[in-house]
Amino acid sequence: MVEKTDRTGGSDGARSADGRRFEVFVREEEADPLRHVGTVAAPTPDAAHEEASKLFAWYARDVWVCPAEETHRYSAESLASDEADAEASRDGGPGGVDAGGSDSDEPRVYEETEGTPTVSCGGAPVDDAEESE
Repeated sequence: MVEKTDRTGGSDGARSADGRRFEVFVREEEADPLRHVGTVAAPTPDAAHEEASKLFAWYARDVWVCPAEETHRYSAESLASDEADAEASRDGGPGGVDAGGSDSDEPRVYEETEGTPTVSCGGAPVDDAEESE
């Protein structure tokens, strides 16, 4: 059975003391979904669009800017957690799960992908690459 994720609302406080903030969403191709690429500080939506285009979307088809105070975030993880916690979870340290972690029901390494990556051999297994030369 799958547990329901418990999400909490993000802090609604100002993220910057230097002015209005706008969340930036970009679509590369017509069929692509919008994706969040970052935040810009600007006094107006037009100025935010100009800044966002320079920073995130030189060749994007669509650029959307939304006032950050009108954008609400709901997540299972907190933005307030410090960087050390984030690194620990990536490295399998305290609070994190390593590749063979016993806290996980889902394996992180699958039999068909376990082993040494073969990228350096053009996608062929190392033994096959040596035989073909």
